[in-house]
Amino acid sequence: MNKPLLITIFLVALEVLFIAALLPGRWSEQAMQREAQMIESVSGRDHRDQILSTATDWYTRTLIQTGVWQSMFNMLIPDDSLREKSVVKADGWFKIVDDRLTSIQQSVYLVYVRISLLVSWLPYVPLLLIPAVWDGLMTWKIKKTNFDYASPVLHRYALRGSMVMVMVSFAIFMMPIPIAPFYIPAALMFSVVAIGIAAGNLQKRI
Repeated sequence: MNKPLLITIFLVALEVLFIAALLPGRWSEQAMQREAQMIESVSGRDHRDQILSTATDWYTRTLIQTGVWQSMFNMLIPDDSLREKSVVKADGWFKIVDDRLTSIQQSVYLVYVRISLLVSWLPYVPLLLIPAVWDGLMTWKIKKTNFDYASPVLHRYALRGSMVMVMVSFAIFMMPIPIAPFYIPAALMFSVVAIGIAAGNLQKRI
């Protein structure tokens, strides 16, 4: 496993712990509401409703209908009958656990919203990627004929920049704070341009 991937997993783990231990109960819910408002202000109410509907459908099918969340609550919070039989009363502790689980639940839903927003932008990627790669390849072929310099440094760092953008986006998707919706098309455009630069600086082969 390479180092960048390990760093990304470590950052995501820290975010999950931060959500579970520190955030107020309604923080993630307020972040989701604020982000929904920003989506509406940028692309309209219909697009916002479509994003939220898709995210709710995915969330319900994968985590509610499968019983994942209910199993988690049942595992960490005993039912009333078991709590009444227990000698040690820990209702205050169980309330804290319930609040933490709810916060994580809302944060996961926020991730689904962002994935739904990303998917809504994906159909536009080929419109940017194909011209960028074509331009890069034509530039590369021209460099083969006029002996212009194809920079291995630009090639390497363009690919690394695209990879870093993917990892940063993954980490940002997990953050329980409002994220401006224009970040996603900006990140996609950056990655497309980086791929075009990498294509234009392939090592020459005669």
